[in-house]
Amino acid sequence: MVKVWNARNTKIRIGLASTFDATVTTSTMYNLVVSPTQLECKAENVTVVEPEGAVEKIDLLGMANNFQCAELDKKPFGMVTISGTLIQDEDEILEPLFSNSSVAAGVGTVGYTRWQEGNGSRPLVAIVVQMIDGTSEVNLALASAYLTKIGDRRIDSADGHWQQDFEAVGLVKDYYVEYADNDA
Repeated sequence: MVKVWNARNTKIRIGLASTFDATVTTSTMYNLVVSPTQLECKAENVTVVEPEGAVEKIDLLGMANNFQCAELDKKPFGMVTISGTLIQDEDEILEPLFSNSSVAAGVGTVGYTRWQEGNGSRPLVAIVVQMIDGTSEVNLALASAYLTKIGDRRIDSADGHWQQDFEAVGLVKDYYVEYADNDA
């Protein structure tokens, strides 16, 4: 039988990579994303693109055992990508992790913070997507990634909520999949 996951059983956390340690085994990956947790459960349409490890065939001269001589060339693994759609609330969500360049607004706008993106001082983030339904649990973690996109802001319908796309990329060495052992 196929396992069916419901959206209500899926959570996401994004926080600073500097506070995330994937070698800790006393807690789930999801619970390792600690303060400051910048985002939790405010996303939909989340996609995790796992890395590919391409292999190419190199044809060589001659034949051996009635087959063309050939070798396989293993290529480096690609990047891990996590993307989705954020649900906007009344406060900054990923701006501190994407731009890291903010200034307090000047005269006439006391109590506001202005963000300016593109200054190049983005911090590394940790992202964990958790699927849990009380009996099964799977955590997909990218321990060290850069946010590459906080995209278009849009409203989903006339009576809906504001949304914004996001994307983060990281190296395969920082990607983990964790399954709960249910055989106990």
